[in-house]
Amino acid sequence: MRIESSIITPRLRLRAYEKDDMDFCMSIWCDEEAGKYMSDPAMKNVDEKYLAAFDGMEDDPDGYFLIAEFKDSGERAGTFCIFPEGGNHDIGYSIAKKYWRKGLGSEMLAGALDRIRALGGRSVTAEVADDNAASLALLHKFGFVEGEKKRFKKWNEERYFDSHVLVLTMDRKDNASEG
Repeated sequence: MRIESSIITPRLRLRAYEKDDMDFCMSIWCDEEAGKYMSDPAMKNVDEKYLAAFDGMEDDPDGYFLIAEFKDSGERAGTFCIFPEGGNHDIGYSIAKKYWRKGLGSEMLAGALDRIRALGGRSVTAEVADDNAASLALLHKFGFVEGEKKRFKKWNEERYFDSHVLVLTMDRKDNASEG
């Protein structure tokens, strides 16, 4: 799916993924530290099947793949994805290491939640590894609560993570998007 118009935040533009964003995405998702809690493989474990998953990602029928870039420079800072299903929207996000702890996660999440609300979304979910303290703190800050316990595996690795699906009910009055 292609997002009809970019999500604009104070510093960022979340725009549709394009084919030339693949290397940037892999630099985060397949990085041993930045992608540690993602199901994506470490760069050394990337295979043809994984690379093939990027084919057509810009027009994926199941979700929106977005690139967060600075409005003033166009420099890419992170990724965000939204998978709508019924009234729920499942999300995922990542930020380039050099931009960690600068409030970009809050900014991306606030913008995405505003867009999801505008689209009539009733709930938002995000699966997060139990050891990913930063992501858990961000989602809790926005009013997400822990739901179903799960487990996921890294691609091409025998590495597993216990996780939870965190849930935000959009009609709650206490989940303001100011972050």
